Amino acid sequence: MDFGIFSESGRRQHPSIADAYEEDLAEIIAADGLGMTEAWIAEPNHVRINTVTNAGLLMANAAARTEQIKFGSGIRQLPLHHPINLVQEANALDQLTRGRYMFGYGGTHLMSLDQLRQRGIDIGHEDTRPMVYEALDLILRCWSSGEPFDFEGKYWHGTDIDVRPKPYQSPHPPIAAGCSGSLETVEVAGRHGFGALFGRGNDPGEAVRTWADTYVRAAEGAGLTPSRCGFHVTHFVHVAETDERARADVRASVSAMMVVNSDETAVYRQRHLKPGMTLDDITFDYMCDDGHYWVGSPDTVYRIIKDYYEATGGFGVLLIYCGLPYATLERRTESMHRFMEQVAPRLAQLDPDREPVEAR
Repeated sequence: MDFGIFSESGRRQHPSIADAYEEDLAEIIAADGLGMTEAWIAEPNHVRINTVTNAGLLMANAAARTEQIKFGSGIRQLPLHHPINLVQEANALDQLTRGRYMFGYGGTHLMSLDQLRQRGIDIGHEDTRPMVYEALDLILRCWSSGEPFDFEGKYWHGTDIDVRPKPYQSPHPPIAAGCSGSLETVEVAGRHGFGALFGRGNDPGEAVRTWADTYVRAAEGAGLTPSRCGFHVTHFVHVAETDERARADVRASVSAMMVVNSDETAVYRQRHLKPGMTLDDITFDYMCDDGHYWVGSPDTVYRIIKDYYEATGGFGVLLIYCGLPYATLERRTESMHRFMEQVAPRLAQLDPDREPVEAR
């Protein structure tokens, strides 16, 4: 198993957005120094959140301040950008990072159409999926064609297309699909052999197992040999000396986030309701006890992750949520150090391809 971070960049409430980005960069730099292999930067599709509109800007800054960590866009919302522009940006980032760039895409389920309307794109939710697939076709052709070509689709058009510069990696950067619940999206990723970004930390292990098994069947049906090592899962993780200290570190800030984001996260929190419960029962302590937040001592966090790994059938990359307004930078950094020193070594030997985990 490999380890990385998934940064919800820009969500911290600093007087200066520049200061918020600097904390995001500090987490990426710390992750690089600790030997984490990947840093995925979010591009949320909600226009009212103070987030980066282009994760590549943060990546370009971080690339000059890190040594080995790879950067992933998590995710480029394909309906919001012309595919040729996306390829140009991806190729430039791949060159700037000398092959440390990964292209993450999505957009089949835009939660809000506000950003499309801002761009004068008048479509409904029923159009986003075919728009993503058509964009993906054009992107892949930009990377595979050895000579200029024309493209005439329903949503995207171009003539004499020849994107420069070419990418640093050949034939293109690694591609990963944002798979947040649609089995069709998972199947498309499997048929192409893309990496998979499973959910955003809100998904039970059994749901991830379903998506993972669907991916494997789709890949095998396309004549590919799938690897579960390309499966990524993301979770909130905070490690301290004891369970009590870990919860105390983040209780107030995470509880506040739950209130602020209550409307946005209601659909996800409903997945944790048990008979007779209401959303008001979904408290910070309940989410820790239920295994949604992985908060505790090194032993507790290891046990939670190992149980989750077995429930999913196995995955290759664990991404830790960063870029969020919880705890202090000092305590967050200490948590990352403690995780990599006392938890990660106990998980690193897990290989989902060598030892597939049977359903319990």
